[in-house]
Amino acid sequence: MKIYVKTVLVCLLLGLSTAAFGAEKAFKPSISVSEEFNDNIGDSTINKRSEYLTQVQPGAIFSYKAPLWNWDINSFLVYRHYARNSAGDEFNYDLTLNGTISVIDNFFFLDVNDAYHRISSNISLDTTQDSPLGSNLTDQNIATVSPYLLWHWGDKSTLKTGYRYIDTRYWGQGLEKRQHDAFAGLNHEMTAKLSVSADYIFSSTEVQPSSFTTNSISAGFRYSHAENSFFSAKGGYSVQRYANGTTASNPFWDVGVTQDCGFAVATLGNSVQFSEDPLTSSTKTTTYSVKLDRLLQRGAIGFSSSYSETETTQSSVQSQQKLAFGVTGKYELMSNLTGNLALTSEHFNVVTPPTVYPYHLIASGGLRYVLKDDLTLSVTYTYVTYRNALDASSAKETNRAVVEIKKVF
Repeated sequence: MKIYVKTVLVCLLLGLSTAAFGAEKAFKPSISVSEEFNDNIGDSTINKRSEYLTQVQPGAIFSYKAPLWNWDINSFLVYRHYARNSAGDEFNYDLTLNGTISVIDNFFFLDVNDAYHRISSNISLDTTQDSPLGSNLTDQNIATVSPYLLWHWGDKSTLKTGYRYIDTRYWGQGLEKRQHDAFAGLNHEMTAKLSVSADYIFSSTEVQPSSFTTNSISAGFRYSHAENSFFSAKGGYSVQRYANGTTASNPFWDVGVTQDCGFAVATLGNSVQFSEDPLTSSTKTTTYSVKLDRLLQRGAIGFSSSYSETETTQSSVQSQQKLAFGVTGKYELMSNLTGNLALTSEHFNVVTPPTVYPYHLIASGGLRYVLKDDLTLSVTYTYVTYRNALDASSAKETNRAVVEIKKVF
């Protein structure tokens, strides 16, 4: 039923959009077929079972740009068949929709957004690619409708005031939420390089077991001093009042520096933000991150590292810590053949209950060959291991090999 409703929505938007004239439209349907061998389909430590999976994924990307309407839609359906009957045939759906309607030119707008994805119920641990039969996967749908007014004060200042309704639902594990926001945001361009902002948001969130209201005020700036080099900072204070009488007050911020060092582009970041968490009404996530990205003549390489802590906002109890390192590489072997490599190492510390297999190592590599007429053939190998220690003799391991052919029309 949920797939049918989403499909009708997409088709309706496509039909309305194509009925207009004088607009820029792009429609790119695609289909991919893949065959995968997985030597541990149940993601198990003992009694490993191998499986062959056939996956068919039709989809489409649609964009529509007009004076009054802008739409961007990315939608695809996933059909998966298990040859050795590890599970029944699966149908999964994925949708990203972003739309803006100009009700009164350059003043009154309506934003419509919808995101339907399969995610991990643990927001710090993404296992969506480790195993299709993961026990902590859930389907999340976040629909947003926001009418707002954009007030122009001269050429360099705007004030955005409006209302926002956010409906968050889960098919699987997750707390459903209904959120009503009233907001005001001021932006001012002081110079061509420097802009400042200030925001206020009042939110009322309906969620079990304890609904709450939030008052949030913040201010920030962004300074660009060269190409690919800028500094941005935003900070504020949030007060959450729960229906059971509990109050949680927290500062929050998002600070980042991006600098083109010549040999690479470096990015440093630190943030304290409130994250959507399927398992709790509100979660605070503190993150420290660093990235280095270098473009090569025929490819690119990148290094990243991050440390994060998650905390239940209402109780101020820390639930998880995570340290991660990653290396990525891409190289054009020939004009139509590209190789890629990715290595990720993660260490988790879950306070309650204690972490099982706190060390996660993931390595993947592959080749992508572009044939004629937007036809692509790719081969990918992925190795995943969960360990109690880096040198542990017993571990949970999975090997995956995937061959895929994709056609874009």
